[in-house]
Amino acid sequence: MIKDWTDKIVIITGGGGGMGQATARRFAQAGAKTFVLGRTLESLQQSAEISDRIIPVVCDVADSSSVSSALQLILAEGVPTALIHTAGINTPDRFMAHEDESKVASEESWKAVLDVNVMGVVNMIQAVSKPMAENGGGRMVVVSSTAGHGFDSYAGVPYTASKWAVHGLLFTARAQLSANGIVLSEYAPGEALTPLVEQRPVKVGEEHRQAMIQVEDCADSLFFIASQDHCMGVIQLPVYQPFGGMPPEIPAPWLPGLDIGAKKVGDMII
Repeated sequence: MIKDWTDKIVIITGGGGGMGQATARRFAQAGAKTFVLGRTLESLQQSAEISDRIIPVVCDVADSSSVSSALQLILAEGVPTALIHTAGINTPDRFMAHEDESKVASEESWKAVLDVNVMGVVNMIQAVSKPMAENGGGRMVVVSSTAGHGFDSYAGVPYTASKWAVHGLLFTARAQLSANGIVLSEYAPGEALTPLVEQRPVKVGEEHRQAMIQVEDCADSLFFIASQDHCMGVIQLPVYQPFGGMPPEIPAPWLPGLDIGAKKVGDMII
């Protein structure tokens, strides 16, 4: 178990806000030299203002050439001890079929979600694993979702497909990377109050927001997982969410306003 992170190099994707920013703060507080990756310098600079141990690097994880360029900058400072991959997106159009065509996931949305959520994981693992292996090993923690473990009525079809893909990818890659001393773990949070909440088609009320897993909770979990000597698969749920996803019928006061129940259009239930 890693008990001292002082001057160890940590890479955090999606580091410009939400879970990534909170996790960067946690590692910086522990003394790590923390590189935050994200697509815009503006958001990364907000994270960098938290600590002089947080260094911004502009990077689009869906673009392998962008990942390669970012990694070269980081490797000039040393080999990373840990990769914490939090980057992920969702879109407002989440349905396969709906009476409102604007809610049906477009081809563009499908491509964007799969490029970032799946190929982003692939690009980062492939880029970081080689220098890690040559240095004797390291730790990787990839954020998936409970949407990759069961039915989740909020997540939408493209996002759910992407997280099931990540879950399966990690299962297979884990054994391959372990042969090179790399510990690969999965963190699957349930409903968490991250910027993705703002992408939901229906506005989330304040009571609901406060009941969700907070990003600081996610950061503590990711720090703990990355410190372990062995692979972990961690599912973290808010108290109201059942294991395996989020079906429509949940006994919670805010859910009736979310309009997520089945509807009948003609002879079709959607």
